[in-house]
Amino acid sequence: MSAWTVLAEGVRVRTSRCYEMNSLVLTRDGHALVVDPGVLPSELDDLAAAVQAEAPRLDRVSLAFTHPHWDHVLGLPWFPGATTFAHAGFADALEREAATVTADATRWIEEQGEKLPHGFRPFTPALSARGTTAVQLGPFTVVTYDTPGHDSTHLALWFPDSGVLAAGDLLSDIEIPMLDAPPWVYRNSLKTLHWLFEQEDVRLLVPGHGPVAHGRTAGYRRLLRDLDYLLHLEEAVERAWKAGQSLEQARAELAAMDYLGKDAEYAMNDVHAENVRFTWQAHTDSAAPGRP
Repeated sequence: MSAWTVLAEGVRVRTSRCYEMNSLVLTRDGHALVVDPGVLPSELDDLAAAVQAEAPRLDRVSLAFTHPHWDHVLGLPWFPGATTFAHAGFADALEREAATVTADATRWIEEQGEKLPHGFRPFTPALSARGTTAVQLGPFTVVTYDTPGHDSTHLALWFPDSGVLAAGDLLSDIEIPMLDAPPWVYRNSLKTLHWLFEQEDVRLLVPGHGPVAHGRTAGYRRLLRDLDYLLHLEEAVERAWKAGQSLEQARAELAAMDYLGKDAEYAMNDVHAENVRFTWQAHTDSAAPGRP
């Protein structure tokens, strides 16, 4: 199976063998835009060669980063001189997490039998945005949407000219929502994308990990599935919390929940357990009514 998938004219995705992570590549008139270039050094070599074939001048290449997690931020050294773009809070978050990014990248890449040729260094994007904003990157118009819940600086990127939504680590077909905040924060981000699906012609949904969704309906179904998971999670945790259960008891009880990727080869069991913890902690922090 090829790592490359052609989705439309000037729209391709390269899928890593690490986490099935997707790097979106848009090309037009000697320009290129890459969303989340990754992951392994050999894959970045291939990605850079493909981009160079379409855009030989690196000053006509742009890199967009949906969020500052290790598997999304390693590609910059392969594209010297490219314009970089991310959320306004991206640089500070990346600086704070630099040691974690380095450790995680080193561990996962070495497990794949490769080695980073460049030591990771945090960086500040040349361009940044916050909220819903239209940004021009060469010939490519991108509309940004703040979508926290997985990361506080997470952006979903909408390309209206090609009908492509780069959702970052949202709306995957192999992952449940991975929380770094209370679940209602993530739900609000899904509500934002719900509006996008209602108002725009989303022809291709490219998640950070896993298969691309073709057509508005397929992408919409993923959004509704993730929203349903979060609502069930919140309801079950609140019920356990009000009953006076401990976190460990709640985790044991909620292990019976059905969810995407349960006991799969790319298992979401540990992620689900962490989601229970985030939800539990949110109830504790807010001193929810009804706590014994």
